[in-house]
Amino acid sequence: MWSWISVALAGYVSIYSFKKNDKKQSLIFKVVALGLLCLLLITHSSTVSASGQWIFASLIVSIVADWLHCFRPYSKVSFCSFLVAQLMVSKAFWLQLSGTIVWWMPALLIATGIVAFFLLLPQLDKLIFPVMVMGLVLLQMAWAAGEAWLKIGTTPSLFGFLGSIAFIISWLTVAIHERRQEIKGAVYLISGFYFLAQCFVVQAVLIVN
Repeated sequence: MWSWISVALAGYVSIYSFKKNDKKQSLIFKVVALGLLCLLLITHSSTVSASGQWIFASLIVSIVADWLHCFRPYSKVSFCSFLVAQLMVSKAFWLQLSGTIVWWMPALLIATGIVAFFLLLPQLDKLIFPVMVMGLVLLQMAWAAGEAWLKIGTTPSLFGFLGSIAFIISWLTVAIHERRQEIKGAVYLISGFYFLAQCFVVQAVLIVN
């Protein structure tokens, strides 16, 4: 319980600091929050599942990506690092699957993604390609998490699916806020859903272990 409270407090201070334009302190506490999640994974049990190992790796890459995001010359490297982190989360979900695929899940996600893409298209300009790439990565992650939830039907799988949806909401809010129109309280939505997503996917693995 105290570990989760510590993660929540670190996340809150990070968001509050960013709102007050103290980006250095915001970054430090974001790293602290993600680091605490890594510690939770390590100390939860003597052996970490294969899915847990991929989630742990995604947290490490996310920390690196957040640091690089603060330096403009490394913006592309930071973006690629975020992609790698999401792919690692996806791998954790795919490892839980076996057997046939429920095809209506990817069909629904793809249809929703296409609608969102065309709504944002007039404002994307040169960002069309990176937005498409990120969208595809997030959609396949949600597909994997959704498939795991439908197949397994447990509380951990539900946490994983909710975490993938939270990631999508966070990135979609970034795209709308920065390229289409400003959203009131966008900082809280973007960072809040990002931290929530990380906590959910970690919680899913912890329960499994």
